[in-house]
Amino acid sequence: MHKLRTVRIHYLYIFIGSALLSAAFLFAVQRAIALLYSHYSGQSGVFFVRLIHWVINHIGKIPCAIALFVLIFSGLFILRSQKIADDLHTILVGTSELADKGATKEIKVLSGGELGQIAANLNRMQRIEVPSRGVATETIQDTPAVALLIRTRAILRTLREVEEADNTDDGADVQAHLLEAANVEARSMERFLENLIIES
Repeated sequence: MHKLRTVRIHYLYIFIGSALLSAAFLFAVQRAIALLYSHYSGQSGVFFVRLIHWVINHIGKIPCAIALFVLIFSGLFILRSQKIADDLHTILVGTSELADKGATKEIKVLSGGELGQIAANLNRMQRIEVPSRGVATETIQDTPAVALLIRTRAILRTLREVEEADNTDDGADVQAHLLEAANVEARSMERFLENLIIES
């Protein structure tokens, strides 16, 4: 990935661009006000002239210029950085869906660089994982390791139920029943392992 297309550099571009545009706009406003003020300076009854006098006398030229520059700069910076914010939100939604559901729709971003690469990597993960998940759901029950894992979990679950049944009134009967079920499952798993060894 190109070093000049990182998120940090994008924000630097936005900052410099917003500052230059704000300075240009402020210069244009200053020239326009000076032109209008010189044209209507002899007419003291004009509202525009009185407003300029009031601003200069009560606030000052420099504070007004700074306030106008900050206002314009903030607006431009927010507008120009909205694309990166939208792309970050899109990636956040996509990763949240991947974490919660294991799948998400295609992630589309407008930015290049790091954000574009992250979106491309997530989309590529989707294309790789979705077919593999489809194959796994069809064959996972047939693999010996998974079948062994399922049987082991069934026995462990039964043993946990035996421990919990110890606290009940009819715990002895429930424990005997659960232990018998665990014994049957263990013998079944033993036969499964024997067959697996013979086949291998």
